[in-house]
Amino acid sequence: MSFKDILAADIDKVFLNTDEFAESHLIDKETVICILDEDKSSVNKIDGVYNMRRRLFISAKTLGYRPEPEQKIRVDDDYYYVVDCIGNDMLEIILEARQT
Repeated sequence: MSFKDILAADIDKVFLNTDEFAESHLIDKETVICILDEDKSSVNKIDGVYNMRRRLFISAKTLGYRPEPEQKIRVDDDYYYVVDCIGNDMLEIILEARQT
C-alpha cells in the first residue's frame, strides 16, 4: 500500500471522524459527513453587502463533483457561493455568503 493510499483511507477514518470534528450536514439536498468551519477573520461589510466565509472540508468521493468558483451550494438552510476549491481526495471548499 502506497503512502497516497494510506492518506486516502485516512480521510474517512481520521479526518472525517464523527467522534472528533466531523458532523452531518445537508449539502445540496443530501446528508453527508463533513467539517464546516466558520472563518471568523473574513466577515466584512462593504458597500452595504455583508460577506461571511466558511470552509467546508469533505471527501471528494462523498461530494461526487468538484465545485467551481461562483457555483451556488446549499449547506443546511443557507446558500453560499464557492470562492475556491482546494485539494483532490479531501476537498477544502471556501464558501461565501453574501447578504444585504
